[in-house]
Amino acid sequence: MTTLLLAALILMQYPYPGRAPIRQPSPVTNPADTDAVATFTGTFKSADKKYLFLDLEDGNTMRMYITGATKFFRDDKAVKAADFHTGDAVSVDVSRDNRLNLLAVRVTAVPSKPDPPKSEKKAPASEQ
Repeated sequence: MTTLLLAALILMQYPYPGRAPIRQPSPVTNPADTDAVATFTGTFKSADKKYLFLDLEDGNTMRMYITGATKFFRDDKAVKAADFHTGDAVSVDVSRDNRLNLLAVRVTAVPSKPDPPKSEKKAPASEQ
């Protein structure tokens, strides 16, 4: 009886004959090879070695990962993350990893729009 039970346990470890094992899709190893899934525009809040924080116009703050593939640009020139300061207007292209975390792919400084010229409009003179 013991040998029969032992033989059954050993045979259960192997797949059923004729069944192919299920292949898992290979994970993306380099996030820069994938297209960005979204672009966010907002105000640069901070960045450290791991995260980039971005303030959006609606008041929310987004946190995304900085990877070795993350590139920073200002005036179409590559710069470092330290060249960005709190309050800078930026546009961030992001992708997702296997766990659906946001990965910053490209961070670009957005030139601030100049204030529209203030035209002095004179109030119509009221006749008395």
